Amino acid sequence: MPSGPRKIILIRAGRYEYAEVDLSGAVQIVGPNNTGKTTLINTLQFLYLDDRRHMDFGSYSAEQTRDFYFPGQFSYMLFECLGVDGLCVVGWRGQSKTTGGEPERFCYVGPYDETDFLDEKNQVREPRDVNARLALKQYRVLKS
Repeated sequence: MPSGPRKIILIRAGRYEYAEVDLSGAVQIVGPNNTGKTTLINTLQFLYLDDRRHMDFGSYSAEQTRDFYFPGQFSYMLFECLGVDGLCVVGWRGQSKTTGGEPERFCYVGPYDETDFLDEKNQVREPRDVNARLALKQYRVLKS
């Protein structure tokens, strides 16, 4: 079984309230203009590039891109990946504007579990609650 990304999960990121895309097989992205196809494809930069200064979003500035993908502290971009030690998740979380607004990159061991991020009413959990749940999965912040 090849290693690499298995899923992309977007929670309140870009044009998506919630999106989960399975990458384990062939993927075709088809749809009318302005439905989020390029937004979805551009998310792969967040998996493969650890420094936002090296990402390219066309004519959009780094600040415009940040505000689009991470409008606040309840925005997540997650990548479930298969590595040599099994499944892990690499993610980015938006920050509140009062803390500077730069998204935080993190990872944890194990598969993506929706209940770590969404409560029983499908509302995004408070960041401290998400951190507490992920602490049990070897959660750590990744620096550029």
